[in-house]
Order: sequence, then structure tokens, then C-alpha cells
Amino acid sequence: MSQENVEIVREANAAYVAGGMDAALPFFTDDTVLYSIPEWPDDPEYRGHDGLRRLDRQWRENFDDFGFEAQELHDAGDSVVSLHALTGRTKDSGIPMTMQIGAVVSGFTDGRIGAQRLFPSWGSALEAAGLED
Repeated sequence: MSQENVEIVREANAAYVAGGMDAALPFFTDDTVLYSIPEWPDDPEYRGHDGLRRLDRQWRENFDDFGFEAQELHDAGDSVVSLHALTGRTKDSGIPMTMQIGAVVSGFTDGRIGAQRLFPSWGSALEAAGLED
């Protein structure tokens, strides 16, 4: 089942890159929950499709030319570690930004993602899933 979960995460990420959050929502359960990184100044968790839309708006409101793309996916048994690169420019500053964040994706139900926990670095995401950096 874990390789199937990797493929679900891969397809969800590709849908997001191609068409934004609304294109990715079919890959998430209706009651999905995303736990943000502790440093995130807004909500610590986002529930349901509306929560994912709200987080996406918050990201995009803070950056110009926002980009978000999975760089690596790792099978971690019952979960998938998804390593991302965020790119863009801080709003109204023109200062370029590149940040590596990690997500541990779990709680798969009927081929859809039930939970994600974000981490401020690839290493912290891999460590949380019990994988080596």
C-alpha cells in the first residue's frame, strides 16, 4: 500500500503545480487536516478543503511569484515524506526566497490524503518519519 500512497502524493503535488489548490483537493479527504510548522504566524492547523484553501491564500498573499513543488518523495511505511521547494519573492520587496520544507503525509483513506504535518526543513521531516537525513 505504501507505494500507492507515494503515487497519491505525487499526483496531488502535480495537480497543485498544474492547477492550484482547487485542482489538488480531490486528492484530500473532506476532513483532512494540515498541521503547519510551529514558526508559521497564522493558524497551527487547517481543517478540511476550506482550511487548505485558506492556507494557500495566506501563502500567496505573502509572496509574489509563489512556487511550491515536490522535489523528493520517500516511502515511510504508513506515511510518505514529501520534500518541497518553495520559491518566490517576498511581497512588495523583490527579495527572492527559496526554502526547503518537508511534509509527513499520512492518514490515507480510500486513496486520499487524510493528514499532513509540515516541518521547517527536509531533515526534520525525515527525522519525524524515522528516516535518515
